[in-house]
Amino acid sequence: MEYHFSSPILNDLNGRGFIYQVTDPEALDKLFMSGEQITFYVGFDPTAKSLHVGHLLWMRLIQKLQKRGIRSIIICGGATSKIGDPTWKDKERVMLDYATVLENIKSITAKLKKLVKFDNCENPVRMLNNDDWISKINYMDFLRDYGSLFSVNKMLTMDSVSARLARQQHLSFLEFNYMLLQAYDFLYLFENYNCQLQIGGADQWSNMISGVDLIRRKTGKIGIGMSMPLLTNSEGKKMGKTENGAVWMDENLMSPFDFWQYWRNVDDRDVTKLMKLFTDIDIAEIDAYEALVGTKEMNEKKIMLADAITSIVHPEVSLENIHNTATGIFSQGDAEILDVKTYSLPSQMRIDKVLVITGLAPSQTSARRLIDGKGVKIDGKNVDAYDTPIASSCLISVGKKKFVKVTVTDC
Repeated sequence: MEYHFSSPILNDLNGRGFIYQVTDPEALDKLFMSGEQITFYVGFDPTAKSLHVGHLLWMRLIQKLQKRGIRSIIICGGATSKIGDPTWKDKERVMLDYATVLENIKSITAKLKKLVKFDNCENPVRMLNNDDWISKINYMDFLRDYGSLFSVNKMLTMDSVSARLARQQHLSFLEFNYMLLQAYDFLYLFENYNCQLQIGGADQWSNMISGVDLIRRKTGKIGIGMSMPLLTNSEGKKMGKTENGAVWMDENLMSPFDFWQYWRNVDDRDVTKLMKLFTDIDIAEIDAYEALVGTKEMNEKKIMLADAITSIVHPEVSLENIHNTATGIFSQGDAEILDVKTYSLPSQMRIDKVLVITGLAPSQTSARRLIDGKGVKIDGKNVDAYDTPIASSCLISVGKKKFVKVTVTDC
């Protein structure tokens, strides 16, 4: 949907592709032009130990708006994750025990503290757990106070619900309550933290509308919902999937090199869109990159893109080291990085045995000949001894065309 805003901040976000839908565009523009303190929130359910590529947009948005003095609240869905969001899913989520939820929150929070500023700054991000207020709700009181404010007729027309029913997939009453709880979250933050705006993915639109409606019905005031587009490629498929699974932000689940490599290998047609979202390069300059699709020069832009996104997610990692590792698997300096197979092996295993296990050499004797001939490298450095141990995750190469990645399991 096309929007036109007076606010320079909103115009920049819109031009870069952050804005997909807004419940009340005029009210949003007025809020950003008012000079008032603005507070928004984003939420996620800690159903895994790490955030993934699907969370990249709101992470980037928080970083951008935090610099503009706009207050951010991150909600960990400690309560809602016990139910599971029915959005677009054919099956109910696996029910998590609360100990697992808390462990996931701990892991994700540790990562978030490296990415956004929670303290020691003028505009710290606030993190809350909705279990702190939802767990205190008395069910009968909730029905009396809020039940009449939700229309089942309208809820059944919401995309996330109607699509599930159209496919004749089971939708439990437990999941149906998810929409009510997320709407209540927005009302709670609106009343207790003066949070005027909820931002979420396009697949959360139905839940966001419910929150806006609840605020209006309960308080007579305006809350605003703004959705961001899902991160998809030029073919319309969700980004963030590889042969080995999801593209995680946790370095323990996916190495920074593998993360960088994923973005280095995106389709040429996706580069300009991603550049607008994840760099601060002028939009007009990025638009000029369209002419590079299919050329060798686009590879330079892909490296810029991979560097930018990796710096956001892994700010402590040396891009120089990543570049040095990648150099060994480039051909003529500008070809696509190879799809390198990954092996998980015990720490301290000898390199001559590793070469055989990974298929880089047919036998241990052959492996030793390769080592003697200076044909084996670990992270770009020549191996001189047969008993060199594999002490940490690394890239092993034989010659110029054979590569494997090794992750160690007990170091």
